Amino acid sequence: MSQYQLRVYTLRCLDALSAYEKIWAKHIPGMAKHRITTHGVWTVPAAPESKAPKLYALVSYTHTDDVQERLEAYLSSNEFRTDMEGFDISRIVGLDETLLTPTVNSPLR
Repeated sequence: MSQYQLRVYTLRCLDALSAYEKIWAKHIPGMAKHRITTHGVWTVPAAPESKAPKLYALVSYTHTDDVQERLEAYLSSNEFRTDMEGFDISRIVGLDETLLTPTVNSPLR
């Protein structure tokens, strides 16, 4: 069974969301090289209770992988540095990471 993670990035403004959405498209092949599979990426321009736009990404790791080790390997890679060139990281004002356990009947088991 795979390990799933929901990653929620809160961006400073809509321009930052648009820029980071393009960066995430670049992240997908680089993450795959580090055994992180992207299942989907979604944007929310701004939740009703907040003016902050968000980007959601659902990723998975093999059941034997150490999630933190895989993430650190990718974050220290040349692919990640290249993807992030020209993007001011301070435009990401929050990151929530949640490990998800699929239910017995989940199609993503």
